[in-house]
Amino acid sequence: MKSGKTEMIIGCVLVGIIALLAVGSLFGTPYDINAMDNTARMQAPSAAHLFGTDNYGRDIFSRAIVGARFTLIVAVSTVIGSTLISIVLGLISGYAGGIVDEVIMRVIDAVNSFPGILIALIIVTVMEHGSYTIIVALIIMFIPSFTRIVRTGTLQYKNADFVRSNRGFGDSDIRLLLVHILPNVFPLLLSSIVVGLSNAILAESSMSYLGLGIQPPTPSWGRMLYEAQSYILSAPWMALAPGFMIVAAIIGLNCIGEGIRRKYLN
Repeated sequence: MKSGKTEMIIGCVLVGIIALLAVGSLFGTPYDINAMDNTARMQAPSAAHLFGTDNYGRDIFSRAIVGARFTLIVAVSTVIGSTLISIVLGLISGYAGGIVDEVIMRVIDAVNSFPGILIALIIVTVMEHGSYTIIVALIIMFIPSFTRIVRTGTLQYKNADFVRSNRGFGDSDIRLLLVHILPNVFPLLLSSIVVGLSNAILAESSMSYLGLGIQPPTPSWGRMLYEAQSYILSAPWMALAPGFMIVAAIIGLNCIGEGIRRKYLN
């Protein structure tokens, strides 16, 4: 469907389920996420343990839904932080032009030239290696793509008739940017923000898998995958549960992003 209604429905259902599980984990989980039970090690999925248990006898379902909470916190914080910074940089760069635009875009190009994993390693080395240090690294990684979108939209609208008209009426540059240009640029950015959430989830999971993200004993999907890799043949459900959650979240957010793109940009 051209309107993207089908994609929106699928995406909202998938993301809604994961969000409800994450919020519900604030009020309680079926089992203590850190409670170890040697008598229940690596049990297959059952009525007692929906996703089975891991090598320490911990309930995987409880850890997966709590992991959803922390993974979503990182993803949402990353996208909000990078979006706010990118809006400022993109508006200034596109509207000012000249040397200001050149300097900002060269810095953006320089940041974008570094691999994400290298940025994460540098930041983790410089900063204290806490559970949420990864947010700073991911924000820096996401700024270049969002900034380019805002800059492109600003260049498109800054000389539009309605902007020139309001400039003639004495509107300040700040008012022109915030009241007249930004609302027209934001739809261009919105679908990228939603897709950016899925990319942030994937990036956080990858970093946590490598030990650079959320630190144990706090569960995260990437860390759960790392812990499951040694038991992939003997207890595959250990990897399937967090893997399924990651795939569902990414598919859901990409469907929402595609639905928004079709609705507003086609």
